[in-house]
Amino acid sequence: MDYKAWVVVADSSQARIFGANARGGGLTELEKFEHPESRMRDQDLKSDKAGRMYSMQGEFRTAVEQTPGRKLEAERFAQKIAEHLEKSLHNNKYERLVLAASPSFLGMLRNNLNDNARKALSNELDKDLCRIEKPEEIRKRLPEYLW
Repeated sequence: MDYKAWVVVADSSQARIFGANARGGGLTELEKFEHPESRMRDQDLKSDKAGRMYSMQGEFRTAVEQTPGRKLEAERFAQKIAEHLEKSLHNNKYERLVLAASPSFLGMLRNNLNDNARKALSNELDKDLCRIEKPEEIRKRLPEYLW
């Protein structure tokens, strides 16, 4: 077991993983992931306009609704992070998991975790702490006891 717990601080465009060995101890930064596509404008992510379809009531045409490109990219990034967390748990890199993410991205992360990773999830915070550079400053904004 490398670390007792992993603390993931994330938003839709970046994620940082910290290791912790004590419930109230400090954090050690282990990895950083970037996903710049989540920061791009929707119009830069789309390759085509929405399709058209005919209404059942006649000739009325409407554009088919599409999920915004940024949301799709955020979902892809959440899936990538979840897969990494699942693989690392399987390889005994950590025992417990703490997630701190912006509210919408926290939901995406949680929904992408498999059952084993969800069982390891001991705490989650709907806070976006990604812009804070120093691990000590991030730790101050987390609960006194991580698990």
